[in-house]
Amino acid sequence: MIPSLSSIKERRRRLGWSQKELAKRSGVSQSAITKIEKGDMNPSYTLAVKIFNALDEGEREKYKGKKAKDLMNTTVISLSPKDRVKKARELMKEHGISQIPVVERDKVVGMITENDILEGYEKHGAGIVDLLVEDVMGPPPIAVRKDTSMDAIVELLKQEQALLVVENDELLGIITKADIVYKG
Repeated sequence: MIPSLSSIKERRRRLGWSQKELAKRSGVSQSAITKIEKGDMNPSYTLAVKIFNALDEGEREKYKGKKAKDLMNTTVISLSPKDRVKKARELMKEHGISQIPVVERDKVVGMITENDILEGYEKHGAGIVDLLVEDVMGPPPIAVRKDTSMDAIVELLKQEQALLVVENDELLGIITKADIVYKG
């Protein structure tokens, strides 16, 4: 799956690249890059793949040698399984996040995501907000150690929305796709 075209400009800027540099690295003309970033052109699949491959390679270079401990958010917002879905929704909105780990007795027991809430609306309608988080949450995300390599993290995030960083059963942090794509 190809990321959104709207992410090209932000990713390029985070890498410190000019449009000329991205054009050189991707083999796509600078004028095409300018038009794509402005939204004036929808590139062919082949051009889009070239651009995203160049950005991916640039990010791999930038993150070379980085580990989970360098990338994780150490402030982890969490919920109890007994919290209401309404609280999950409010926290997601307030913090601009799309998933929240569910913790019971210092152990991650699940994850509630925007998708879980959407699916809950299909089944329960507006009454979903009064359900318990445990009634709609999914399983916990994959956990990695703090010394997990950037390459491994990227591969895992291609399949998962988030990864937990855990040592000795202690939750140290969380890494989401957005941490890699937008913050790096």
